[in-house]
Amino acid sequence: MNTKVVLLFAALFLMIATQAFAITPEAQQVEKLLSTRTNGNDPFYNKVLAPAQSLEQDKNKSARTQSVNNGIVREVDLVLNAFKSAAADKKIEAVNAVVAPELISSGGAFISFVDGNPSAANSRTLLFISKKNNPLVTVNNVLNVLTSYKRSAKPSDYVYEYSDVQNLTSGQIKATVGSENSWKLPEAPGAMLLNQNYGVKKCRQIFGWRCATSLYRADSFLKGADAVSTTFISMIDLTSNSDHGYFAGDKRSVNQISGSTALYVIKESTDWVLIYGTDVQLNNGKLQFASTIQSEFKKDFLRFRERLSLDLKVSAESLR
Repeated sequence: MNTKVVLLFAALFLMIATQAFAITPEAQQVEKLLSTRTNGNDPFYNKVLAPAQSLEQDKNKSARTQSVNNGIVREVDLVLNAFKSAAADKKIEAVNAVVAPELISSGGAFISFVDGNPSAANSRTLLFISKKNNPLVTVNNVLNVLTSYKRSAKPSDYVYEYSDVQNLTSGQIKATVGSENSWKLPEAPGAMLLNQNYGVKKCRQIFGWRCATSLYRADSFLKGADAVSTTFISMIDLTSNSDHGYFAGDKRSVNQISGSTALYVIKESTDWVLIYGTDVQLNNGKLQFASTIQSEFKKDFLRFRERLSLDLKVSAESLR
């Protein structure tokens, strides 16, 4: 592996991480969450998930997975520490100072790519929602909008939800074809329940089926000033786990990428609710459709902003 490529990939996660590791209690919870689900001894997650790995091919799977996890925890630590520590009127400025510059210049949604074989992508989102004079803007309500939106079908999507994520081959499959309204209420699915695993396959037809089959889970941790809510998403390993017979006979049982780990954190202060998300993906092959992926990612972010506006009755000016 070319040393420059490895260093570039590592930079995607480190940002300006010169501070101590996992200072905040919230980041410590994230570290525990990621270790348990992607790189621990849990019999269910170990069997089911294919988490993202770094491009450090000279290291074993566990070390490469941990490298990604460390990067995610550092990002969360930097962002939440900046958000908690800054004065009320300086919180946005403080967070903006510690995230990737491209995230600010792009309006809050950006993907970094590392081409090669294997290749990688790291998408990030950042959003602030004003709580001023709006009792609907709470962490719980924002989490509900996020999880409902994430499991919904967007235009051009084919979405399949498993009724039994413990065993993908059993149970029922609920299929939804995306439309201009499928991601908005009342057509969108309900919010995910806390502490419950969901299995969702999302597909598009781009020169054949292009699918991602993932596990989703929402959690809330800690209380008081340290309280934080999260949404965790990771690739389901279909090379080691059989898929449902509903998809027999075509390539929907093949994931487009090799592994992924995503985490969204939601945190509130007196005046704001913060959403920060980072999604790391590994592809054991060369990068494809990068410009299309970037464009669609930004469209998806704008739809999410619209969904927040509709559900929480907030104006565009209240979303920063």
